[in-house]
Amino acid sequence: MARGTVLVSLIIVIGSIGAFSPVASAQGIYPEINITCDEPNEEMEVYPGATRTVVVNCLLENPTIHQEEVEVAAQSSSFSAAVPQSISIPPGSETNFQVVFRGEEGQASGQYPVNITAKVVQANGVDVGLITSEEIVEMTIEIAAFVTCQQNLGQGGGTMEAGEVIVFSTSISCTSNEVSSAKFRIVMISNSGDSSWPSGFVDQSATCSIQIQAGASSNNCQFQILTPSNLDESWEGCIVVLDEELGVPNSCPSIRIDIKIEPKTIGLGTLELTGNNSIFGDYEEEAPIIIGGVAVVLVLAIVVVVVRRRRRSFDD
Repeated sequence: MARGTVLVSLIIVIGSIGAFSPVASAQGIYPEINITCDEPNEEMEVYPGATRTVVVNCLLENPTIHQEEVEVAAQSSSFSAAVPQSISIPPGSETNFQVVFRGEEGQASGQYPVNITAKVVQANGVDVGLITSEEIVEMTIEIAAFVTCQQNLGQGGGTMEAGEVIVFSTSISCTSNEVSSAKFRIVMISNSGDSSWPSGFVDQSATCSIQIQAGASSNNCQFQILTPSNLDESWEGCIVVLDEELGVPNSCPSIRIDIKIEPKTIGLGTLELTGNNSIFGDYEEEAPIIIGGVAVVLVLAIVVVVVRRRRRSFDD
């Protein structure tokens, strides 16, 4: 019964277009379709915020004398796919179409097989699905590996005196689609944009590293910098925690610790003559005048004492 139906359908298709005409002899009589697809020219990115898509460009070619209706599909156990379900192609023509594959956020990295199929279901308006075969294109889509990390800096920074120790901590959380690791370092960037390590500053921090599993991982790291006690002039800028594989920015980013290191104040013992905790308090700018005045008074007092002693010696 099925064989009879197939034969009748083929006879109707051929008869409807005049199979024995000169045009028909130059083209195919039997309904068929040719499909070719380009391999994706990029990997699929699945990090948080990525589009998670790959576009495949395909071409359908109708080598026959029939007006064909072609059913297109995409098969994948790993991705969802958007594809035109039906495409109409005139005799001896070709047409382009696209298939969009979409993955899941954080999907494991690697290569995944996919299939794109095409089948002629109608020729000149007659159903021919029983006498046509499915054409298949096989390819692979690769998901790129990724690691993204975020950090939450703790308290620290501000204005400090030379010789003090800068201490702060940060919580680092990483997301990845494969097992990997990451190391972090601290960088000091001056307000002028100089990112070279300042002379005399010593990084005393322990190694900050994270062993990242597929999914999410986190770690808390503490950093410590010894400032030079003989600093000649103030150093002002920021401290940044960076992945060791990343370059250093030219200026302070938004996530940073602002710091200012001032030279040591001049003092007598524990009594400071200059600085925020000096004996002059809010009158630090007038300190030279005050110190000069005190010195003059002391000199005059010494002179008076000397003069009195001499008078006494003459009276005696």
